[in-house]
Amino acid sequence: MEKLARWTAVKKEDLRKVEDPFFAVSIIRDNLKSRGYVREVYGVTDLLKECGLYYSSVSLVGDQIDRALRPVASGEWMLIKDEPFKPINIEENWYARICNRQNDGDHLINTVSEMSGPGKWKITSMHVNKFASSAAFVANFLVSRGDEGRVFLSSGKDFANTTRTVTQEWVPLNAEERNFSLSSAIHRYGMERKITQIYVEADDAWDVSGSSWHWRPVIANEEYELKQK
Repeated sequence: MEKLARWTAVKKEDLRKVEDPFFAVSIIRDNLKSRGYVREVYGVTDLLKECGLYYSSVSLVGDQIDRALRPVASGEWMLIKDEPFKPINIEENWYARICNRQNDGDHLINTVSEMSGPGKWKITSMHVNKFASSAAFVANFLVSRGDEGRVFLSSGKDFANTTRTVTQEWVPLNAEERNFSLSSAIHRYGMERKITQIYVEADDAWDVSGSSWHWRPVIANEEYELKQK
């Protein structure tokens, strides 16, 4: 049995079944490249969703796979197996070390709430505000009726003024990001913040026309925050 789980869902007694991140990355990479031909590892869909990747396409391109593998490489997402090739090193991996400090049977949330440190904001979920957006959709539909021959929802303007809420969580820096720790803001790990985005036509230096329809404010999958001087 193989299962991919976020560190907050891993119990202390499961750590002996957690694969070392180096080998976990290799296993999940092969699974992502072979999707549609092999049985999917349980939890992969949740990982992709957290990374802003959705399983609607037939295959993922290289940079998308790399993005999905970063949380696996850091230990933020753990691969649980009945017989891991090499169990994760509890002392060397931050996430495993915190999991090991839990009380037996308890989940990590109580431990995390007591710890603060440098880190980054990572998107964990995105939800469309259905009630507010429904009014915008109705208005956009009425406007679209004036565009003869155009199918509704075929253009970005049909989604104008819809809104969604993005949830970010404060997580530790990866090993290769530790040089940023001295200038990083300090927050409690596991702390969440929510940001409301609106879908609008705005300036876009990457678009040939100079503008495009997109969510504002723009939010990266991972964002760093500098400490205030």
